[in-house]
Amino acid sequence: MFRTTVATAALTFIAGLALCLAMPVLAADAPNDDEQEVLVKTSLMTFNDANLTGNYTVLHAKAAKPFRDQITPEKLADGFKAFRAQKVDLSSIVADDIDTSKEAKINSDGVLHLEGRFKDDSKRIRYDLNFVYEEGAWKLLGINVKYKQE
Repeated sequence: MFRTTVATAALTFIAGLALCLAMPVLAADAPNDDEQEVLVKTSLMTFNDANLTGNYTVLHAKAAKPFRDQITPEKLADGFKAFRAQKVDLSSIVADDIDTSKEAKINSDGVLHLEGRFKDDSKRIRYDLNFVYEEGAWKLLGINVKYKQE
């Protein structure tokens, strides 16, 4: 018998709202495949640590300024309470390959969009992440994570 647990949370609305406040973005090339993997995995591991500890200050501090200006660590905690309640642990993705569903693109507002999934024998993890290039690095602007345990 399989037990299905689904947790989903999205703060992708931040990306659209943040663009109204964002300063013009300096041109940056899309990161290569290895850099994309680092961006995805480090962002999701920071997200995972926040969910496991209930402390969202590091996730908040590492995000882009428009994100930080609009969302407090307390709002992050509220937005991801389903992950904490179900004790979702995404740490297995560190060893997993990424299956991207769309090619990385930077839109006319300078937002990098990365979307894909991880799958192992017992769970599926889908992500939809937005980043802006700020202070010489790609920083999180929006996050949508879906988790399903089979």
